[in-house]
Amino acid sequence: MTNPPGYPQDPSQQPYGQQPQSGGYQGGQYQQQPAAGYTQPAPSRTGFFGALFDFSFREFITARIIKVVYILWLIMIAIGFLFGLISAIAMMGDDDFGFLGVPMLIGTFVGTAISVLLSRIVLELLIVVFRISEDLNAIRKRGGM
Repeated sequence: MTNPPGYPQDPSQQPYGQQPQSGGYQGGQYQQQPAAGYTQPAPSRTGFFGALFDFSFREFITARIIKVVYILWLIMIAIGFLFGLISAIAMMGDDDFGFLGVPMLIGTFVGTAISVLLSRIVLELLIVVFRISEDLNAIRKRGGM
């Protein structure tokens, strides 16, 4: 879809990586200017520890360590599953409360599955928030906001 002359440019038609020119009507297309008073901070390429001790919170480390957090959380869920499994089997061998072992075993499986699912959902939502932030920063740098 092309825009007639004199109408704003369709951002999807702009080549990848090309920044808009300084605003105004140029070459039959309207170019947007950055918001008044807005100065974009220079992107810093700090390391992990530099971002960790960035007290202005301009660098995010959560997106960098989310995979490690997820793996550690899955390991903790697996340890909890093993304890629940051992407890359920031990309870089945008990003469007084053996009938509670089967529901406990089922609860261990269901609880573990729900824990993995909810963990994944929460971490994905967290990543979505960070990606929204990155996309908004890209739009702001391009001068669209």
